[in-house]
Amino acid sequence: MNVLVLSATASAINYARALAGRRDVRLFLSDASKFASGLYLPGVHPLLAPRARNLEQYREFLDRAIADNQIDVLIPTSDHDVEGTMEVVHQGWNPPVKMFRPNYETYRILTHKADLNAAMHRHGLPAPRTYASVEEVEYPAVVKPAREGGSKGVWIVANREELDDRLDVVRKSFPGDVLMQQFIPGETGSIYVALLLYGADGKLYGEAASHSHATFMTWGGGGMAGVVVHEPELLKLAQRIVEAMGGWRGPINVEFKRHAQTGEWHLLEVNCRLNGYSYLTTMNGMNFPSAVVDLLTVGTTPFVRMEPGRTLTNFVLGYRERPVEQWAGDATR
Repeated sequence: MNVLVLSATASAINYARALAGRRDVRLFLSDASKFASGLYLPGVHPLLAPRARNLEQYREFLDRAIADNQIDVLIPTSDHDVEGTMEVVHQGWNPPVKMFRPNYETYRILTHKADLNAAMHRHGLPAPRTYASVEEVEYPAVVKPAREGGSKGVWIVANREELDDRLDVVRKSFPGDVLMQQFIPGETGSIYVALLLYGADGKLYGEAASHSHATFMTWGGGGMAGVVVHEPELLKLAQRIVEAMGGWRGPINVEFKRHAQTGEWHLLEVNCRLNGYSYLTTMNGMNFPSAVVDLLTVGTTPFVRMEPGRTLTNFVLGYRERPVEQWAGDATR
């Protein structure tokens, strides 16, 4: 089968490595940047794509890529690609491929940090307080765009002067709503991620919890090192959140911060895909990418979870050069 993974960075690289042993999979990766390292992995067929937020061009690319390469399975793996596919499907796009089709309204809530926080509080679920006006803010506080990922535009402010300055910066740099939120104390070791996998039938087919040891920021952000952990209560809480928001189809990761003083979990954000360092789970015997392909093609998969007694494997994200003889070209033409 021909599988097209949209994006060629961290999460997509997990797909490429995790699916490398499947003889039934011919793997295509696409990215808007020819510098995306996943395009140059062994066995990958690279495709250059327009930016996902250019919806008309993006839809044309998808139609062409699917037709020219006889794509059977489509998997978005970046926030922008998830957004792009969700939007074009919502507009009526119905490609002849196997792909997860979550509820659009649920997706919009899960990926809008202010709406998600409001919904969490309505359901009595733990999330930081959101401030409706600058007069309400208690310091330190967090300022961030409501619909961005990768820690883009996130600031911690200590006083009103910093708040006004960062609000101005974020509003000029990012479209849409800006969120002012309670700061949850805790350094890098307080960040946890619950990864869940749902089938097209809405049933849970996999779960894993991980704990960050190093992130790009001292307070969180992208993970650079971590370990799989046994946190059954965290996984139950993540499932309650997904169910309360309307359920899901496909992989989803729910990020939490553990309050340094109270030990309580607080939801930070939800990413509707495998998370960036999901290769950690593959290293520890939980092949979520392969399970995703099976759910899309045969409709079921053995439940994915950590095997009892398994020796854990860690990793540290590093940067290295990959010699490239020729830049990826537009292989869809």
